[in-house]
Amino acid sequence: MTRDRETLVLEREELSPGIFSLTLSAGEDFLREAGPGRFVQVEVSPGPFPLVRRPFTVNRTDAGSFRIVFEVKGRGTDELSHLTEGARLRVLGPLGSGYRLLPGRWLLIGGGMGAAGFPCLADRIDCGLVLLGASSASRLLEVGGFSSMCATEDGSRGARGLVTDLLDRVRWDDFSNVALCGPVAMMKAVAGRLPDAILEVTQVSAEARMGCGWGACEGCSIPASGGGYLKCCSDGPVVPATSIDWDLWEGV
Repeated sequence: MTRDRETLVLEREELSPGIFSLTLSAGEDFLREAGPGRFVQVEVSPGPFPLVRRPFTVNRTDAGSFRIVFEVKGRGTDELSHLTEGARLRVLGPLGSGYRLLPGRWLLIGGGMGAAGFPCLADRIDCGLVLLGASSASRLLEVGGFSSMCATEDGSRGARGLVTDLLDRVRWDDFSNVALCGPVAMMKAVAGRLPDAILEVTQVSAEARMGCGWGACEGCSIPASGGGYLKCCSDGPVVPATSIDWDLWEGV
């Protein structure tokens, strides 16, 4: 059930410099609906600033709680990073359309913070392999308990290079589904390297600036391959890779 609710901060952890996780209390109604790929809108402050809520994908759920992971990028995320246990937050959600949990073995491909929602997904599918890329080891969000390969631009973890460099090592016949999330340029590069049959079964968790989270403000529009636009918050954030006009989206 989507509704606005008050949550308690149960735990705050700094995963690496500038990257934090918050574990928040949640009722059974929320946890039933908080499937992989869905997100919440967090009210950073009850005051007038920051004006709009911040969207975060559900990183993981547990009995009575869920977790979000974020990187400090501005005033809103900075305020969240200083919260302590027992603080109260208003959270709207769960929102959006998540992954279609189809049968068969999955390949997960994430760039930087794009992997924040993968633990929630990996726990509910047949996850065969996770490919991760980031600028350095400190920016990698690893998905524990699953076979993985990683690439970092500075070579501090895994192969030196980009996540696209790892695609040459993939045996595509081993996979029936692909999940892709990360910066637009990275996702476009990956989509351009996938075999046609694999692209058809690839689901993209899109990232866009959101205001309302409901599809009313149209601030998170994504160019659609058939013309027009998709709303990241309501049509997605998870959409088929083939539904996106990648050239137009990269230019937005």
